[in-house]
Amino acid sequence: MNVGKSKLSGWRLSVALACLTLSACAGIDWRPQTQFALAPATQGEIAARVQALNLPPGQSSYRLLQSNGDSLLIKIGTAERAVSSLDLLYYMWHSDISGQLLAAEVMRAADRGVRVRLLVDDTYLRGLDPNLKVIDRHENVEIRVYNPYRTRDSAPLNVLEFVFSGFRPNHRMHNKSWIVDGQVAIVGGRNVGDEYFGLDEGFHFRDLGVLLTGAAASQAQQDFDAYWNASVVVPIAAIENEIPNEPTLAQARAMLERSRERTVSSGTLARLNADSTLAASIGQDGLYIGTAALVSDPADKWLLGNSAPIGVAATLKKTIDRAEREVILISPYFVPGQSGAKWIASLERRGVQVKVLTNSLNATDVAAVHGGYARYRKRLLKAGVEIHELKRSAGSLPMESSFRGSSRASLHTKAVIVDGRVSFVGSYNLDPRSTWLNTEMGVLIDDAAFAQEVREHYELALLPGASFELSLEGHRLVWTETKDGQVVKHYREPTRSWSRRIVSFLARVLPVERHL
Repeated sequence: MNVGKSKLSGWRLSVALACLTLSACAGIDWRPQTQFALAPATQGEIAARVQALNLPPGQSSYRLLQSNGDSLLIKIGTAERAVSSLDLLYYMWHSDISGQLLAAEVMRAADRGVRVRLLVDDTYLRGLDPNLKVIDRHENVEIRVYNPYRTRDSAPLNVLEFVFSGFRPNHRMHNKSWIVDGQVAIVGGRNVGDEYFGLDEGFHFRDLGVLLTGAAASQAQQDFDAYWNASVVVPIAAIENEIPNEPTLAQARAMLERSRERTVSSGTLARLNADSTLAASIGQDGLYIGTAALVSDPADKWLLGNSAPIGVAATLKKTIDRAEREVILISPYFVPGQSGAKWIASLERRGVQVKVLTNSLNATDVAAVHGGYARYRKRLLKAGVEIHELKRSAGSLPMESSFRGSSRASLHTKAVIVDGRVSFVGSYNLDPRSTWLNTEMGVLIDDAAFAQEVREHYELALLPGASFELSLEGHRLVWTETKDGQVVKHYREPTRSWSRRIVSFLARVLPVERHL
């Protein structure tokens, strides 16, 4: 009898806490004002460069951004030359050298009269630089948040909200886009953080982005508006209360300027030449012109209750199903699942060679995801799939310039190449989380020359010493590498980290695959 009362009391306590969680949010107006993009700028250097391309109606220009360092310089250069609008959409914006540097450029643009709209996912918002939060007070700046926790600064209430909201906070916005004056858009896999721009001394991500103008840039602008006005997006002013010693707008501006000056004068950005980098990127030399399509998930994908993949996942499946010869899949987090592994095997059976590049256990930054992938390796190899795993010691490879040399590397590129002609570059990982839980975006381009550039990025990772090639000897998994000119075989996962082994093993045996 006492046990029954105890259970009943526990149930009542849970309900009471849930009610408190919900009531804590009741007085907040979560509905943002509907707002759309300004007309594309017709003045300024960016507009002039785009107009000089004289693109045919419906066509786009596109350039692959392989270099981490140049990717940062292009963002700086476009922000410096913005005359009407900056629309920025990011999963993650770190408070580090690059994060503060770009925040300073955002503030400078707003001071010039440029309208700035920044949409960030709530996952990293609470670790966001207070100076970036404060600039929301600028008359030309608004920051909105994707799917925020209603409970703030309370881990126990966060847990209750997670459970009693039907796991709503498990759905995140993983998109990345940087849109300037409605004329230029940069999409791809890079977040804002030093490891994405070659500013981290010990570690960097191998990643790709695409700079777009023309029809594809217009599509990216429309996609931004759809997210900006989505029902799951909330103004940061509605959820973030003032904190002790929070800087004023003037103080935030001064601190960001000091940070920017330290970075520029320290020599950290010795290659800082945003002028030439911007000119080369939007100039006609080496620029591709053709058909490019912006592909994106609905902002409320997880509310639609679809039993089949939609958005980016559906588009990629349809594209890959048309393959006749070869499909290259590049994904840092590769978890095909039972149905995905069966589908990939069916491609091999009809004569399509499938090649996969992902992270090794040492190189990945999420060991649990590696565990979800590991259970499918033998099955895929038996089907004829070619698998390479990037080594942690890959370091800086050719064509991947950075401001600081890094000895450690991790794959962050999300790309697909079909028959050497059609390619996709974006934020979509080939895993269940990207397919079902998060929102994603990218660009699909039908151009053999552009696809060859993406392929070169893939082939760099296959250079001797950069990755392991996987194979089977009987039922035994083998990792082969070239070390000091010698071929070396490993018959056990190449890592000395027991913690990574344990996390990977648990993810392999526990029923968590859908969340990886």
